[in-house]
Amino acid sequence: MTLTWRESLERVCAAVVSVRIDAPRPFDTEWNGSSQATAFVVDAEQGLLLSNRHVVQPGPVVAEAVFLNHEEIPLRPVYRDPVHDFGFFRYDPAALRFIRPPALRLRPDKALVGTELRVVGNDAGEKLSILAGTLARVDRPAPLYGSSKYNDFNTFYLQAASGATGGSSGSPVVDIEGDVIALNAGSRTQAASSFFLPLERVLRAFELLRAGQPIPRGTLMTTFSYTPFDELARLGLRPETEQACRAADPGGIGLLIVDKLIPGGVTDGLLEPGDILLRVDGEFIPRFVPLEAHLDASVGQTITLELERGGRPLTVRARVHDLHAITPSTYLEVGGAILHDLSYQRARNPQVPLTGVYLANSGYLFAPLDLDRGAVVRAIAGVPTPDLAAAEAVLGSLPHGAPFMVRWVDLDQPTREHVTVVTMDRRWFAMTRSTRDDASGRWPSTDGPPPPPPPTRTPVTTNLPPSDDVRVQQVQPSLVTVTCNIPYKIDGIHATRFVGAGLVVDARRGLVLVDRNTVPIALADITLTVAGAVEIPGEIAFLHPHHNYAIVSYDPALLGDTPIRAVDLAPRPLHPGDPVWLVGLKSGHRVFAQSTAVAAVEAVDLPLPRPPRFRAMNLERISLTSATASLGGAIVDSEARVLALWAGFSYQDGKDHRVAEYGIAADLFAEAVEIFRRGESPIVCDLGVEFGTVTLAEARHRGLSPETAAELEGHDPLRRQVLVVQRLAAFARGWQAGDLVLRAGGATVTSVREIERSLRGGRVTVHLLRDGRELELEVETRPDDGRGTDRVLHWAGALLQAPHHAALIQRAVPDEGVYISLYWYGSPASRSRLRAARRIVAAEDRPTPDIDSFLAAVAGKPDRASVRLKTVDLDGKVDLLTLRLDLEYFPTYELRRTRDGWIRIEHS
Repeated sequence: MTLTWRESLERVCAAVVSVRIDAPRPFDTEWNGSSQATAFVVDAEQGLLLSNRHVVQPGPVVAEAVFLNHEEIPLRPVYRDPVHDFGFFRYDPAALRFIRPPALRLRPDKALVGTELRVVGNDAGEKLSILAGTLARVDRPAPLYGSSKYNDFNTFYLQAASGATGGSSGSPVVDIEGDVIALNAGSRTQAASSFFLPLERVLRAFELLRAGQPIPRGTLMTTFSYTPFDELARLGLRPETEQACRAADPGGIGLLIVDKLIPGGVTDGLLEPGDILLRVDGEFIPRFVPLEAHLDASVGQTITLELERGGRPLTVRARVHDLHAITPSTYLEVGGAILHDLSYQRARNPQVPLTGVYLANSGYLFAPLDLDRGAVVRAIAGVPTPDLAAAEAVLGSLPHGAPFMVRWVDLDQPTREHVTVVTMDRRWFAMTRSTRDDASGRWPSTDGPPPPPPPTRTPVTTNLPPSDDVRVQQVQPSLVTVTCNIPYKIDGIHATRFVGAGLVVDARRGLVLVDRNTVPIALADITLTVAGAVEIPGEIAFLHPHHNYAIVSYDPALLGDTPIRAVDLAPRPLHPGDPVWLVGLKSGHRVFAQSTAVAAVEAVDLPLPRPPRFRAMNLERISLTSATASLGGAIVDSEARVLALWAGFSYQDGKDHRVAEYGIAADLFAEAVEIFRRGESPIVCDLGVEFGTVTLAEARHRGLSPETAAELEGHDPLRRQVLVVQRLAAFARGWQAGDLVLRAGGATVTSVREIERSLRGGRVTVHLLRDGRELELEVETRPDDGRGTDRVLHWAGALLQAPHHAALIQRAVPDEGVYISLYWYGSPASRSRLRAARRIVAAEDRPTPDIDSFLAAVAGKPDRASVRLKTVDLDGKVDLLTLRLDLEYFPTYELRRTRDGWIRIEHS
């Protein structure tokens, strides 16, 4: 009986499922991420689904299928081919309650040029799409997706103009009888061309899998290409050989030639690129399928290859290698980085030996040093690392904070070797080894050994570089390079590594003043470099919430007799035209001094970043008539006394993050420095207000009386400005946007610094102009100890914290709820669109004003349980979403700052 498309597609659609994929870890050629694709039932009794290799994933994967009737069921990966783009999932048929899907037949023999076909899947993420086409080619070369990406090889592909796009991966390509003739795998974005994987080797793997047998895969570590006879003739193929081959394969137009070899592989030294393959163990092999059939049946055995090289017959014997053995199935996590054995898939394109450890993700351990994904580590701490076991043994023996050398190459430039010094991390991230378990489809992990105790630091003495410049001689003993490495991006921070200049303000106690472009948040590792010769650790002691400076502490004993001394602060006002000197620090601890002058002293007004992050406000910036670009430094007078910190001001310009250099008057930080020198900690009285300025002329238009205008003009005859309330935090009571500030604490004010000086005892009386009427108001402040965010929770792949100061003041975010700083791709947070800069205000219908209440609301939830979350974005829009936990790959833990530093606390 002849079927119609409508009849066959009705059956096909019932077998097709939408697959939601979460890849929780980068691995081999694949990144971590959440996506959607297609699979289809090939055995309904055993619950086997066929899809692409890049859907099943070579690394860890969490997947679920949604059937045609919207029943949802978890999937377990059971096989992914080492080379070809196919793999299998398994589901539990008994778990399906309302649908009994049919199994589709695999019929590679029906893939013929001219066959009308349909691609049935989830094109572009749609629940179900049916794309039509005609099979145009059955001998297309395998598509090339990129040299560093997954690429199929040693196979033909089929081609049709069906216009399939993302989401169609893994779709069945069916004929009018509903038989699967190919597997949709990829497409060309600039055209309607779609690429399909032929099913001959898929069918063989499926039959073995269904029978419960292993799936042997053999390889010669050689890439072959199908080359037409005209090109073969130019390579030296003898005419009599061509005649015999054409007679043996009447439909063939060419033969296989050697294209790429792996150095040190089983055929290295035996085969050469351009060799023409004729026979294997006496059998004529004109195409890929018989070659692979022979190799898969000969794993561990020696086979005979008959070839022609430059017109000369050649016979070689080679041992067939196990393809699964050179496909990684285990990985090591350390310092947030992911390492595994170099795979054949990644070694093949650059043609490098299959030795070394591949860096799948640089993490915190390697990222600050530009040692990125795609690197192959050949030695660690002087010990060769031919495989992951060797790398794990060396890394496990290193204590936290220990520096070690890494010898590595980049696969994009494999002939150039690099040596990089890395600092070991065992504090921020756990060290674990995960290995694939094909029975469960999971990658269970085991903890690494506990780190050895850190070695005792010994003092190091160095001398300062010589200089003929008097001002360099005077300031250089107080200049250090500050490096800030950030393991977790909280508080909206946009990068993970910052470098700047610091000024020693107390050599006896070990205190360094630095800008917040260099030290933006509290959760960080600080390193101080003295004279370009000695590195010592530092600790963040204070972060001013507004004024763009931080104070870092260090142990002075670690510097031995190094001639370090504190700067002499001279907190006096600066005015345009004042002659000054800029003493700055460049990379490599190159100190310079430059004669210049003050160009302007004006209020800082930087664009708002998105999402909110630290942004300097409520201070005046000092511009110079000329300034050499630098890491920072100091503006000094003729006697080398510090008038201002020369600082970087970070801001966002559209999507770009930029830094401008200005001076911060010593008056703004001198008091805090003096408090630290007394062994105390400063407290900032925070009004929760960002002030701007308007001219006296505009203030008159807003209702300013002539008498008050004259009073303000007399108070500040140069600037002739009035302070205006620009933004308010939710905790700032009594203020309104647009208020003009006339007096504070009974005194006339025209600068924010004058208001700050009036803040004593936590409250102040202000005299305002609001809507044309003057009024008096008593306002309160909130104490800020300068510690910054000191508690962070990792939950479901998201970083949660209390709403940070920048969010409170820039977007008036209420100081309640759990703020989302970051989420990891491939996590439940990513899948459920739990986006950054939102607040979770309720979980499981229970309010969550803080982290403790949130933990209580989600306590006891098992792995894969669903959690209902109520979230609010920066604009106050409410959203309700559900999230399914993944406690295996994204366990719950928190980072908490104690008196002894940051600690990591695991939550069961």
